[in-house]
Amino acid sequence: MRACLSLAFAATLLALPALAANSPSAARTASVPADDALPPQVLGLIASAEPIPLTCTDGACTALVSSFCLQEDRPPPSAGQRYDTAGAGDVTLVVRRTDGTETEFSAAGLLGYVSEGDFTRTRVELPAKRLASLGAAEVAVRIAPLVSLMPRTEIAPSAAVAARDAETAEGAPRFAAEAFFKPGSPRADAAVTLSRLINLLPATGPVRTESAGAISAAAAKAWGQVQASGALRSVSQEGVERARTEVDRCAAYADMGFKITLRGCLAKSHDRTMREVNEELWKSQPGY
Repeated sequence: MRACLSLAFAATLLALPALAANSPSAARTASVPADDALPPQVLGLIASAEPIPLTCTDGACTALVSSFCLQEDRPPPSAGQRYDTAGAGDVTLVVRRTDGTETEFSAAGLLGYVSEGDFTRTRVELPAKRLASLGAAEVAVRIAPLVSLMPRTEIAPSAAVAARDAETAEGAPRFAAEAFFKPGSPRADAAVTLSRLINLLPATGPVRTESAGAISAAAAKAWGQVQASGALRSVSQEGVERARTEVDRCAAYADMGFKITLRGCLAKSHDRTMREVNEELWKSQPGY
């Protein structure tokens, strides 16, 4: 059983618990002592040349960013799993101060990285108090290529596990993955565009809506904001068109009477796109 599963295969395993429990990898997991349990997957972040704005509310400034799985055989992160940056790349804070000046500096030690409950989306966090200490009116992040995320664990992993994780985050596995998720790749660009749109939509509110008109209006507003911000300057036209197709699909679902929110529908589209590319990454590995 693989940790980065296709949706169809995952559904099959859930429907066949006895088979899953008797699979070779399940047996291997069961044989691992509790004090040597494997930590969650090491992740990678899709690079973003254009700054990603953080939205400040309830004492924290946050944004969702697209992430991917670098370890097929590890358990996926649960919601709330915290990570630290690793790898050759860096995350930069872009700070616009109250006096109108703008500055950029490394975000090392300033940001938190929290899983949304899967490997496909990670929440970047900056405490609002820290924002105030920077004298900032607005803040954004720019993600360089080759940024990885290492999971925080209450119990330190064994030396062998730690060495493998470091190689995954900083070595050949990370460089190989970059070719699949680099900016300019249509599906990676589509995922980045979708995450930009998701960040502009309310995180709270009704779980479902019956209004196709509301879906279309929200989509049009979000598109206008993203385009006006210049966030799509570095995104391929094919990537933008793919994202637009997903937005139109969500509007069509609402028009057919499905009870959805635009944010929830786009999140599913984003995750599906990321999983497709991750599957191709695994299939490219020797001995797959």
